[in-house]
Amino acid sequence: MAIKPALYSIPYPGTSAEQADIKSSGFTTAICWALHVDGQGNLSYNDTQIVTNGAYVGDPSWPGFLAGLKTGTVDTILFSIGGWDVGDFPNIQALINQYGTGSANPLYQNLAALLSAIPSIDGLDYDDETLYNQDTTVQLSQMAATIGYARITFCPYTMQSFWVGCLTSLQTSNPGLVTGFNLQCYAGGAGNDPETWINGVTGIPGIDPQSFIYPGLWCCHQATCVGHDRNNACPSSIQNFFASWKPDGLPGGFIWNYGDIQTWVSKTNCSAAPTTAAYAKAIVTGLS
Repeated sequence: MAIKPALYSIPYPGTSAEQADIKSSGFTTAICWALHVDGQGNLSYNDTQIVTNGAYVGDPSWPGFLAGLKTGTVDTILFSIGGWDVGDFPNIQALINQYGTGSANPLYQNLAALLSAIPSIDGLDYDDETLYNQDTTVQLSQMAATIGYARITFCPYTMQSFWVGCLTSLQTSNPGLVTGFNLQCYAGGAGNDPETWINGVTGIPGIDPQSFIYPGLWCCHQATCVGHDRNNACPSSIQNFFASWKPDGLPGGFIWNYGDIQTWVSKTNCSAAPTTAAYAKAIVTGLS
């Protein structure tokens, strides 16, 4: 089984140097974090609005930047919705309650416009850290599937029963749509054990538990990251953590996040300035 490393926080609109760095890094999944949904269903990438009124209004070079990643090692591009202390999922819930999940919903129109403008997108990733409403997550996933998003991943750090409930429901209505959990094992999720989450999805029809959980670690070195052994991590430390999880039979993992890798170049306490490729290699080597 080929180990699949994923990288969060793809730059916008991105430079040619960043594109070359990511596409030659060995990372196979690029996750654009974070997509935000406002009360009218408009979409922003971090603080920049990119879709409104059913039309892509973002930087015209970004679709080409993302498509170009797939000329290298990247074979999957996901857009992650949510994050800590944001209103995305409450806004999604309100929009679905008002408009339903069909084409009359402004969110439907804008998600369709995003996929039309950037056809290299394979699916969505959910980083819900606020609402935890199963009906909303299931309905959003069904809407996305209808639009043409081929896969969904979840990015939990807590509330295992909620995420497992969403998966169970979607396996009944849309089997195979949810392809994995990107499990946060840093910050609020620093105590997470992948084995616990493997056990949580065991027994769900159609799910291979050991190929479903992708733990992630933070590469941040700044003082604000300190407080857990998984923080302040050089590639060697990342590799050691993944090696400790190797007996779980994991299919891959992720690094949070690309921006922090770049700050290592000039501010590092590693033995050498770590590269994007070094972090991808740390996951693959640790789990191989």
